[in-house]
Amino acid sequence: MTIPRPASASELRRFLLDRQGLWGPFWPEADATARAVDLAMWQIDSIRITGLRNQEIAWAARSASAPSHFYDLLYGQSALVETHYPIFATRRDWLGHISESLADPATFRKPITKRLKRVMAEVEEYIRANGPTGPGSFKSRRIVGGFNTIKETTRALEVMFAQRKLVVAGRDRNFQRLFDLTERRLPELVAPSAPRAADWRQGYETFITRSALHVLKLATAEQIAQRAHHHYGPWRPGGGIKYWRQAVTQALDQGAARPVQALDLPEQPVYWYLPEDEAGWSAAASADAPTRLLAPLDHLLYSRPRAKELFDLDYKFEAYTPAHKRRFYFALPVLQGERVVGMVDGKLDGKTWWLRRLDLAEDADADQLGLAIRRFAGLAGAERVGVRARISQRLKDAVRGKAG
Repeated sequence: MTIPRPASASELRRFLLDRQGLWGPFWPEADATARAVDLAMWQIDSIRITGLRNQEIAWAARSASAPSHFYDLLYGQSALVETHYPIFATRRDWLGHISESLADPATFRKPITKRLKRVMAEVEEYIRANGPTGPGSFKSRRIVGGFNTIKETTRALEVMFAQRKLVVAGRDRNFQRLFDLTERRLPELVAPSAPRAADWRQGYETFITRSALHVLKLATAEQIAQRAHHHYGPWRPGGGIKYWRQAVTQALDQGAARPVQALDLPEQPVYWYLPEDEAGWSAAASADAPTRLLAPLDHLLYSRPRAKELFDLDYKFEAYTPAHKRRFYFALPVLQGERVVGMVDGKLDGKTWWLRRLDLAEDADADQLGLAIRRFAGLAGAERVGVRARISQRLKDAVRGKAG
């Protein structure tokens, strides 16, 4: 086994932040496409209480260009492609191999009846003639599905999406999915083949392991296994977390990644990173970073145990937690340098972005926080920032003012 590279917790944090696009200056527009694709999987969520959705916040934390650039990558260039729940924008060149490109058995628990096949044919004909289409374009009878009932045509769209006959080609003004024919948008996925047993022996497990680490950038073996389990799909046969722990161990033993040991953390844990990310150690050593507001489902938070160990951040996405049990609704972690120094909870109301709650470390830079909040508010469409949180006058003066 390779002797782990020695490192401090600070070096691990900086490496991770650099690899995930959260260190150094914001991405210039010329670099944004390649950097976004390198992050591989962006979690998509529809909640827009702050004026920006999760994926838009994640983009704003990294890029100097507007969040609309992200949607151009996703629905215009198709450099990223929307996949199944949990909904991710995934790099296109992975889709022929990663599990989300395969038919999802969860969608087929109810039989595909002759009637549904007929509806599917009618939906396909409509899309072929009219282009990208969402559920709102159809009127049909309601059937059992979703949280209660859904339209039969919606069920047809879901089944065809799971079969990869359709792909998500955009979103309407209400953020509802618009579907188009796979043959028209992503012809290479018209007939993706499931991995054969030989493929598994010759590299499929290593691909899943590497894809998991590619998303995480820096992780322990257990964190890689948890993510690999997610990439394959917990609902699919032939997997399971025990299986992926064994597969990850074997891939790491065969040199799929390089080890680094945190000498100043309890128990000196061993983390792993991909060989192609080696440059991150030198890149992270000299750069500085502006204050950033992170998305609730940011790449940095894909592993809660890692966030706790490296950043002392015990974060929970509380938007779906009952109001009386949560501290925040849509909390945005505040990243200053290599430290998470607090939480921001805000809401866009008309042209004003209201700071509703702020928990901040005493030594945090208030002026830099104000700049970050006003920048965020401007991207969200606000003209000014107001304060409703119970905070010191010093913080109020730093935060409120003209957005942008």
